[in-house]
Amino acid sequence: MRHYISIIILALCLVACNRHSKHWKTLIQVESFIVQRPDSALAVLERIDTEELSSKEEKAKHALLLSMAFDKNVIDKTDFEVLQPAIDYYNDKGSASDKLRTCYYQGRIYENQGNLAQAMTCFCEGIEQGGGSEDLLTMANLYYSQGRIHALLFEWDKQCDVTLRAAELYKAVGRQNSYYKCLYQVLNACTQKEDYEQAERYIGLLKADLHLINPSIMADFYSAYTTHVARHSTPEKIRQVLGEYLSLVPEKELDYSSIALAYFELGEYDAALDAINKDTILDNYTAQTRHLVLIADIYRKKGEYKLAFETYYTYLVIRDKKLYDIYQSDTKFMEEKHSLEMQKAKETEAKDRLTIIVLVCIIVLMVLLYILNLIRKRLKDSRRKNALLESEKAHYEQMYNEVLAERNALDEMIADSSIKEETMEIIKKRLEVLNTIIVSHLSEKGTDVKRANDELERLIADRNDFIKSTRLTLEENYPHFFAYLKEKGVEDYEIDFCCLYAIGMKGKEIKTYTNLSRHYKDSSEVRQKLGLVESDTNLSNFLQNLLKNRPE
Repeated sequence: MRHYISIIILALCLVACNRHSKHWKTLIQVESFIVQRPDSALAVLERIDTEELSSKEEKAKHALLLSMAFDKNVIDKTDFEVLQPAIDYYNDKGSASDKLRTCYYQGRIYENQGNLAQAMTCFCEGIEQGGGSEDLLTMANLYYSQGRIHALLFEWDKQCDVTLRAAELYKAVGRQNSYYKCLYQVLNACTQKEDYEQAERYIGLLKADLHLINPSIMADFYSAYTTHVARHSTPEKIRQVLGEYLSLVPEKELDYSSIALAYFELGEYDAALDAINKDTILDNYTAQTRHLVLIADIYRKKGEYKLAFETYYTYLVIRDKKLYDIYQSDTKFMEEKHSLEMQKAKETEAKDRLTIIVLVCIIVLMVLLYILNLIRKRLKDSRRKNALLESEKAHYEQMYNEVLAERNALDEMIADSSIKEETMEIIKKRLEVLNTIIVSHLSEKGTDVKRANDELERLIADRNDFIKSTRLTLEENYPHFFAYLKEKGVEDYEIDFCCLYAIGMKGKEIKTYTNLSRHYKDSSEVRQKLGLVESDTNLSNFLQNLLKNRPE
């Protein structure tokens, strides 16, 4: 049996070890280099035939890695066709890193759709479920994405908070460019909320590492730096920073809105208008509104009020639409958040209810098993006690019948006038005791049966004393009887039942009386020792005659 169990365990281990397909090793290898070489990872993943993936785990791993490869290759997905197997599987399985990545890339898809509320929900779930993850880079990307959404909603304090968290993680994993990009975003947020003291702090951090910053981030930094000094510093400082900006940043990287703002604050309105007209990349709301407001202000300063009014009106239309969209987004976000919280509350309540039901069922089952076991044990004890009572009853009935038989035998011996007086006295005393016990047993009530039965036990035990007293009496009065028996080689225990034969007991009575299981065999041996054959008188008559008369 143990041999078969060992074989089964070995087979299960082999099955468990081989539950992955031939592509599993490839997926693990791709996971190790996807961050450094996303283009190569994408090429490898796209060549894998998903029909050959053998389990939900493999399909989920492939879906997650492919979504990562798309994102890192700047291929923005707006549907969940690729990621869905990962969403389904890692919802309640997988490591903290798997859950974190799935939530992040799910949020990125929502962000690409423009559904900021759902994107933020996914990012929050990623932070919660990926708390124990060692994938600091994905966590940093998640925080940075949160900051980007907060900026679109003008939530500058929240943007600073999450973007600084992202900066710390980027720095921890050695992503210097991403770290400086976060600092630039925080600088811009501080400028927008007019926290110029904090803005100066991050300007200092960035300028200290200016030689380490790549050109693209340097251009973003000087754009924010120029905007900051234009709103907050002296004309001399504005000219200094503007000069640095124009000399250090390539023309194609210049942000003409920041340059126009600097010229505007310096009072050089024509230069400001020339600069703002070069600002043709208006790819988001912030750039559009900043552009329009600055143009309106320039026209106003130049005295061209009609153009200023028309430009400002265009700004108001765009702003109101954006505010309405934000309001709708906030409202939708709150509604979806409330709906999500209600759904989670219902799921939690359902789980709690199910847990309570399961616990109650387990408790009830345990109680039932305990009761059944108790009933079974009591029934077993009851059957055992009944069997014991029946056995005792049969035993005492047998003893009682033996006592009755003994009394009847002794009564018959009393009626035999040939028995000597001394033996008669012994028999009478024994008979008196027997009658007392019998009357006591018959008159006892149900509650006193045990006492009567105990007396029966003692009476049965006294039979040996009766045999001894009978033998002593006969030895004293009939010495020739014992001499003859010993001469013939009769053993002592055989002489005992010979004495009972001599006083008139029959063979059946003696067998019951003495409890000798070998009575008939012993009687036959005694007959042989006494020289009696089958045709001779029976042993009882012979011994009675021997007791009365000496043998010839």
